[in-house]
Amino acid sequence: MHTRMSTRTAALLASVLLSAGTAAAKDATLRPWTARRPMPALQVTTVDGQPWDLAALRGKVVVVNFWASWCGPCVDELPVLGALAGRDGVAVVGVNYKEALDTIERFTQAHPLGYPVLRDRTGDAFKRWTPGVMPTTVLVDRAGRARWRTVGEIPPGDTKLRAAIDALLAEPNRTHNQK
Repeated sequence: MHTRMSTRTAALLASVLLSAGTAAAKDATLRPWTARRPMPALQVTTVDGQPWDLAALRGKVVVVNFWASWCGPCVDELPVLGALAGRDGVAVVGVNYKEALDTIERFTQAHPLGYPVLRDRTGDAFKRWTPGVMPTTVLVDRAGRARWRTVGEIPPGDTKLRAAIDALLAEPNRTHNQK
């Protein structure tokens, strides 16, 4: 049976939806990687099927972005990630969540990324590195330690993420002392 929504119910629903939108925007803020949470290894494969390890990028600030082609906010933040990929001393990698190779290839042909795409075939890396929300972006310092995390879409005018990257780039490069 079709019933008409009362004005009071409509106002309550609008309030809930606005609160949910505010919470989602709040979730997209930059937060420090907690010291209580050990940084997991990031060992995935390239789209060519070759093994890939985050440790290979020591000496660079690494922006690790977990994404999927069906995730609207993931697609919306591509220009921000592309701009970051062009910075000296910064490496951006996109870790795709459990999609088939042909899906990834079609997507990257339609949306040239300008940075490497890696495959998390099982979703294990996503589970270890994120709170289960897509997109999630993690900033890793030049010594290979996770330092910051953004959960949710990175807005185009974001200044906090860029400031965090600038701060990581300004830190002394101590990778030669790390094992």
